[in-house]
Amino acid sequence: MTPHSSTQQLTEYISAVSAPADETSAVDAAVRCALATFSAEVCAAVVEQAVRGYLGPDNSPPPLGLVGVQTGATSLAVDGLGTLHAAVAHTDKDPHGALIVAREQRPFSADEHDLLSAMARALGLALRGLRTLATGRTMLAAHERDSDERLRLLSALGTRQRLLETVLNIQRSISNRKPLQEILDTVTASAASLLDRAAVTLVLPDSGSGGLRPASYGGPSERIGDSLVLAAAADSIEASCVVARTDDGGGDADRYRSIVAAPVVIRGVAAGSLAAETGNSHGYAVEQRELLTAFAQQVSLALTEAKTADAMHEAQHDTVTGLPNRALFLERLSHAIEAGNKRVADVTILLIDLHRFKAINDSLGHKAGDAVLAAVAKRISANLRSGDVVARVGGDEFGVLLEGAGGVVGARAARSIIDAIREPLRISGRSVCLSACIGVAASCTSSADSGDLFNSADLAMNRAVMAGPGRIEIYEPHMHAEIRERINLLDDLQTALARTELRLQYQPLVDLETGRPVGVEALARWRHPQRGEVSPATFIPLAEETGLILDLGLWILREGCRQVAEWRDVLPDIRLNINVSARQVLDPDFATGVAQALADVGLPSPTLTLELTETMLMGDPEQAVVRLGQLKSLGVHLSIDDFGTGYSSLSYLQQFPVDQIKIDQTFVSGATTSENQLAVARTVMDLGRTLRLETVAEGIEDDQQLQLLRDLGCDLGQGFLLARPMEAAAVPDYFRHPVTRR
Repeated sequence: MTPHSSTQQLTEYISAVSAPADETSAVDAAVRCALATFSAEVCAAVVEQAVRGYLGPDNSPPPLGLVGVQTGATSLAVDGLGTLHAAVAHTDKDPHGALIVAREQRPFSADEHDLLSAMARALGLALRGLRTLATGRTMLAAHERDSDERLRLLSALGTRQRLLETVLNIQRSISNRKPLQEILDTVTASAASLLDRAAVTLVLPDSGSGGLRPASYGGPSERIGDSLVLAAAADSIEASCVVARTDDGGGDADRYRSIVAAPVVIRGVAAGSLAAETGNSHGYAVEQRELLTAFAQQVSLALTEAKTADAMHEAQHDTVTGLPNRALFLERLSHAIEAGNKRVADVTILLIDLHRFKAINDSLGHKAGDAVLAAVAKRISANLRSGDVVARVGGDEFGVLLEGAGGVVGARAARSIIDAIREPLRISGRSVCLSACIGVAASCTSSADSGDLFNSADLAMNRAVMAGPGRIEIYEPHMHAEIRERINLLDDLQTALARTELRLQYQPLVDLETGRPVGVEALARWRHPQRGEVSPATFIPLAEETGLILDLGLWILREGCRQVAEWRDVLPDIRLNINVSARQVLDPDFATGVAQALADVGLPSPTLTLELTETMLMGDPEQAVVRLGQLKSLGVHLSIDDFGTGYSSLSYLQQFPVDQIKIDQTFVSGATTSENQLAVARTVMDLGRTLRLETVAEGIEDDQQLQLLRDLGCDLGQGFLLARPMEAAAVPDYFRHPVTRR
């Protein structure tokens, strides 16, 4: 039972017991309503030591002992049903009156006990109002023998009636989830009005100071919330009951003050107080204290409902961006699909993956990462229609729900979003560049189920991620077969790594001036038992995408260092080049792993050269400088692989502690046929000499390319013309008897 449902049920109950014109009907209504509310088998109302209302199985008579059941009793013996779980709440002003419910299925919760107590008090109020009305009618029938008493009773009757009407209106406001402050202000104003324009203050805990603060006022304002009011409120919270505080005004009757405060109880704990100043030296009568307590109970219900609503909002929204979370996104997607089916309208969703967010989060910190997410959320929302839904569905993933839109509209929205995300952000005083990959799925091409549509968009997004930053992929049914194949391949790769089924081949690095080999580059190879040789272009990107590259890269590093250390007995000057990925370099344990791999086999640090791609370094150049500095401190050499294919900045290149640049084979193959490619190759050679970096040319395939690179002054070369990748056993013999080309 939620607080919200309790509020609705109490509202209905108050309406039911307030409507009848006589006590018997009111009691019958109370019993019927309570029986239904608590799904009970038995319900009884005890009034003035007599069972006045009872509902049980098969119209059976009430069990013996009902009149003596005490508050706190948890069981009740009923003929034909045995011992049932019970709950008892006593009515106001009648020490022997009670509302009792019993059921077989489960004990009553704390929330249900609170609801029953509120129902019992409401019944007591209603019965006293009816008795007052009956007494008033009797007195009127007796020709108004005592006009003063008649007026008092009629006034009490009017007050009770106004109280019931006011409470019912407050209950409706709570049920309709009107703003909390509006409800609290209504409570204090209503209490002040019914207490002869008393000054009424609602006092609640102050989360900032840890003390108490006035939260709402009603009535005259000159003394609202002063020290005497706060002291009375504190007393009522501590005692968890109605208390009074007075100030004799130094003997001056005009300055005498009396404060009565009733606790505001939430889930059995006093969490605030409703205080009222009487304005006279006589304090409050019992009826007025009860009235104040009734209003304090309304505050309790309002605060409980508000906390429940806040908890629901927090459970369904992301705290960083304020957007709906994955659960709420899927709920709204399900509703949209259902509505779309009725209108025969498409529903399209976009799943957005932020490229490089993890690197930014790791380098600038989580606070900056949260600022990036909040800024991206605003940019996505700004590029959509007013009715579209944006949600944060993962760490660096967002979802967009487009109702009444097909895949074409979704792709157009995706392009706008990517363009918006590409614009630089200013975070923590730094310019941050992001990109995104987006998967699009429409209900017309996927299952009408919300989960299936979400998964379809996820498949498309993963394809976009594989294709590279800025890509958009629209879901097609054949993608399921592709993803199953990728999952199977990943499982096989994990098995191969665990069973050491992978191996390394080595491609020599040749001194172009002498024609003699000086080192090798380690290349991972995988011969699958069923698939045969699996291309590195297939399994290396898969490992990078899934994070398996950390384990795979560490194995390549250890195995390469072990093998080269073994060769050094006969090839003392051999060097080793190993490619590393962005994930490895950003891993905080990578430098430690490199140092350990060298130390385990006693390989000198300068023997090892780590090759990093230009695109990876320029993705976050400031972070790259830090990471490369850590690696350089180990004494290893660093190389920029595929140089010229990215977007190099000379200023950053000068900051990177690199020793070598490798010219991509695109420029090598084109240098003999294209003036532009030749110009790039010459520029790279000149740059290497200027910065005193060793230059390496990749992909040398014919003598013309070889001669041109020699003429340009390139230091080292690789390629099929010089030597193909070879198994480890062939390396020593190749180094002793190289096939030199002059």
